[in-house]
Amino acid sequence: IVFKANMFITFLQMGLANEVQLIPLLYLLNAVDGVIYGQALTDYIAVILSTIIWKQYQNSITKEKDSVK
Repeated sequence: IVFKANMFITFLQMGLANEVQLIPLLYLLNAVDGVIYGQALTDYIAVILSTIIWKQYQNSITKEKDSVK
C-alpha cells in the first residue's frame, strides 16, 4: 500500500510541475524568457514540494515506529 501511495504522490507532483505550474508561467513571462525561466521555476518549486512531502512522510514513519514499540 505504501508503494502505491508513493507512486501516486510522485505522479501528482510531476503533473503539478509540468501542467499546473508551467503553463501559467509561460503566459505570464515573455516569449523565450517564459520557456527558459518557466521550466527552471517549476523545477525549483518541485524540489521544494518534494522536500516538504518527504519530511512529512519521514515524520509519519518515525511516529509509526515509535507507536509500535
